[in-house]
Formats: sequence, C-alpha cells, structure tokens
Amino acid sequence: MKHFFLFLFAVTLLLASSSYEDVYALYKAKKYKQALQGFKQLVKEKNDYDAAYILGYMYEHGEGCRVDKQKAAAYYKLSSHGYYFLRKDDPSRDAKKEQKEIFNSLDIDENDETKYTIKQYTQSLYNIKAHGANYFLPVSYKYGGTYSPVGAHDLKSTEIEFQVSIKYDFATNLLGMHGIYAFAYTQKSFWQAYAESAYFRESNYNPEFMATFPLKYKHLKGLRVSLAHQSNGRGGADERSWNYIAGSIYYQTGLLFTELRVWSRFKDKIDYNPELIRYMGHGHIRFIFPYKKHLAKLLLRSNFDGKNGIEFSYSYPFFGSKDLFFYLKTFNGYGESLIDYDNKIEKVAFGFSISR
Repeated sequence: MKHFFLFLFAVTLLLASSSYEDVYALYKAKKYKQALQGFKQLVKEKNDYDAAYILGYMYEHGEGCRVDKQKAAAYYKLSSHGYYFLRKDDPSRDAKKEQKEIFNSLDIDENDETKYTIKQYTQSLYNIKAHGANYFLPVSYKYGGTYSPVGAHDLKSTEIEFQVSIKYDFATNLLGMHGIYAFAYTQKSFWQAYAESAYFRESNYNPEFMATFPLKYKHLKGLRVSLAHQSNGRGGADERSWNYIAGSIYYQTGLLFTELRVWSRFKDKIDYNPELIRYMGHGHIRFIFPYKKHLAKLLLRSNFDGKNGIEFSYSYPFFGSKDLFFYLKTFNGYGESLIDYDNKIEKVAFGFSISR
C-alpha cells in the first residue's frame, strides 16, 4: 500500500505542467512578451477566461505589445462571455441577485473592511460546495436482512434516509502541483421516523482532508489522496469507527467515468470493529454515466470472499428544475452503515437530491 501512494505522488510530480499560475508569475515579474505568448496559448488550448482578461489588459495598456484597443476589447469580450456562460445555469444565481438587493438596501459603513464583513454576512460569500450527493429519501425500504437492535426501540423496515456532504476548498497549486486542497464532511443518517416513537437508528460522520490533482493522459483524468475518519459517534460497545488513508484515480472513456479507490486503515489504540476491513474490503470501483439529463452511478465493493456491497443510484431533474432532482438508490450487501457493516442489507429508497 505504501508503494502505491509513492507511485501516485511520483505520477503527480511528473505530470505537473505549465498553467495560468506559471504564466501569471512571468507577468508579475514584468516579462511581458513571454507572458503575452503564454496567455495566448492558454486561451487557445484551454479557453482560459482569466488569461483572456489579462490579455485584454495588456493590449489596452501596451504591456509586451503595441496598444491595440480592438484586440483589448475582443479579449475582454471573450472573458466576460466565458464567465457568463459558466454562471448562467448556476442555480444560486437568482438568489445571489436578491442577496445583492438586500445588501444595497442597507446603510453601509464607509470602512471597506466593515463593508466586506457585512457583505459576507448578507451574501454567504464562502467557498462551500457539494462533495457527495446531498439527498433526502422519505421512503427507504429494507426488503432483506436485519438491522442491529437499538435498545428497546421498535425497528421498522421503512425509514427516512438522508445525507449531507459538503467541502471547503482552502488552497490551490501548493508546491506548483496544480492541486486543489479541501476539507470535506459527510453525514449519512437513518431515521426511524415511522416508528411509534421516532428516533435515529444510526448516523455516520465522515470528515476528511483531500488533495485532488489533474492528470493529462488521454483517459486518465485525475488523482485524489485523502486522510479521513469515519465513526457513528456512539461510544462503548456500539462504537464503530476507523481512520484511513485513501487514493482515487479517475478515468474517462466516452461518456463513462470510472473511479478506482483503494484505502489502508490505520491501527487504532482501541479497535471497536476488528473485522471491518474483512467486510468493507480495501477499495471500490465506481462507474458514473451521464446521458443528457440522466445520471446513473454504480458502486462495487468486494473482499473476494463473498462479503460484497453493491450500490446503484439514479437522478433526474425534478419537473425541469436545475437544482432539485428525483433520486433513486438501491443497496445490496455489507457495509451500508457502520453499525451494520457485518450485516447483509437489501433495500431500495427514493426521494430527491439537491446535488448530484
């Protein structure tokens, strides 16, 4: 396992190449002619709208070239058109416009720092994004297997399942490797809402730190390395938890995206679930297939001794919405939740999601 991660690190170093940051460093060093050619190449090969904006500025002010107002206008237009195209289908765009109206209606202090703090408060200017799917499934029906008992509570076959999964990108391009560095948090909960006295049967909490790097082979698209913890937060005999390091490689073949993920568990002082890896295995393979507005995902996990896990999900825009989706999920096998990692569960669930 150690050799695998050393290999991934070496691949990342080898594939690090010229980027916007490299060319911008030339620009800041006032090597304008080199920067001009570099920005032109980024616009031509990568449709880099930041590079287009800088080119507009350079032609407007004659940096590394003669002043050319027509070329400046053309590059400015390309940059603004590109950013509009990227943002026009952003589901939060209209909400941000309304937030801006609220901000404009306030009596704002003249101090710039105070003004920005108020803007953060009223417009949610924070880099929080979806990590995994965020879904709410009001019907999650178990048609096979047995849940672990929870005290004297009544266990129903039908429950509510939901997941919250977010990440915060806090840095990019550290060490010149063009990566994105992020903290992520995922919580999956199983709510026995239809029992006589509703209660949460199980919740799993999964914070992680991750670094994601682009790869530039024809089919090989990305590499991610993660340090993570997962637990159900119960403590005592019902405690289920583990710490691990994971690596993922992402491929694309036509419309089919594939994630190959492997993990290695760290040794714990107190091991509440010594057979976890026997049931969870050492990795999974996930297939993702987008077609028009449809998105299907299939996850396969096996330890090659009959302890398998299969999860399938499908989503489709809910009545034409851009940010609400019908969501169907099925699971068959081991490891659906930490408390039942060694119980075979068969179930189907449906509801909606707000991220895919």
